[in-house]
Amino acid sequence: MMGNRRLVIGVDLGGTNIRSAIVSAEGSTLARDKRPTGAQDGYRSVIERIAESVKTVMGVSGFAPVAIGLAVPGAIDFKRGVVTYSPNLPGWINAKVAEDLSAMVAVPAYLENDANAAAAGEGWIGAAAEWENFSMLTLGTGVGGAIVLNRQVWHGSSGMAGELGHLPSGKPGRVCGCGRDGCVEAYASASGVMKTAHERFYENDAIWIRTAAGDFVGKVDARLLARGAGEGDPLCREIFDEAGACLGRILSAVALTLDVANVVIGGGMAEALAFIEPGMRREALKMAYTLNETKLKITKAALGDDAGILGAARIAMKSAGIC
Repeated sequence: MMGNRRLVIGVDLGGTNIRSAIVSAEGSTLARDKRPTGAQDGYRSVIERIAESVKTVMGVSGFAPVAIGLAVPGAIDFKRGVVTYSPNLPGWINAKVAEDLSAMVAVPAYLENDANAAAAGEGWIGAAAEWENFSMLTLGTGVGGAIVLNRQVWHGSSGMAGELGHLPSGKPGRVCGCGRDGCVEAYASASGVMKTAHERFYENDAIWIRTAAGDFVGKVDARLLARGAGEGDPLCREIFDEAGACLGRILSAVALTLDVANVVIGGGMAEALAFIEPGMRREALKMAYTLNETKLKITKAALGDDAGILGAARIAMKSAGIC
C-alpha cells in the first residue's frame, strides 16, 4: 500500500451508522464505506468496526493516509482524543478513542464533536466557504451547535463551546433532554416541534394535522408538519415560526457576544427552513441591536450527509499539518 502525504480519512460516527471515506486535500472522496454502528454492543465492538471501516477504504483506494479524523456525537476532550461521554453510544465514558484507533490501524487519529465537524466541513467547501466567522445550527432530534471564528472551530476552555441548543428559549415549562427547563432544543428541534403539535392536536385549528395523521397523534412528526406548512396550513406554519423565534434567540446571543451574524442551518429539519427563517429573523433582529436585515445572513447547509465526513477529514488535515 502506497503512502500519500495529501490524503486523509474522514469518519462520521453516528448512533446508527459508521461512514468513512478517503479524502484528498481538495475535498474529493476516493473511496467510501458504510456499515452499522452496533452501538448496543459497547465500546470495544464499535471501535473495532471503525477500524474495519478504515481498513476497507484504505484497501479499496490502495493508499495509506497520513491521518484519520473522527466525528463523534457527545462530549469530547479533543486535545487528548478522549470521548468523555456520549449519550447515544453506551459505554463510551472516558474512552481513549484516538489512541485505540491509531493502534489498530497504525495511522494517527484525531477526534472532533460531530456538530463541530459539520461546521468545519461547511466552512471548508460548503455553504460557509466564503465566511471567516459563522455559527452552525443542526436541527435534528436535538439542536446541535458550533461556532467558527477566523476559520477555526472555537472549542472554549474545556472543549464544550457551541452548545447553542441549550441556551434559554424564553419559554419555560418544557424539560429538555439535558434535564434543564426551557432550552431552545426543547422547542426548536424536530422532536420539539413534534411535541408542540402533539400538545395542540385536539385544538380547533389542528384540523389539517388530525386529518393527515388519521386522527392518530402518534403519526405526527416534523416531516408531516413540514408537508402541512408547504400546503399552507396555518397551524403547521405557526409551529415552525415559533420554533424559528426560539432559534432567533440563539442568533441574537451569538451576535451580541461574538459579533457573528452569519449562520448555517443543517440537519433534517433544515428542509423546512423557508417556514423557520421568518421567525428566526424577526426574533434575532428584535433581540440584538447590533444586527440588521443586511448583516444577518442565514443559509442552508450544502454538504448534506457528507458534512461530518468532510469536516472530520479537514480536522485530520489541519492536525497533520497538510493545510
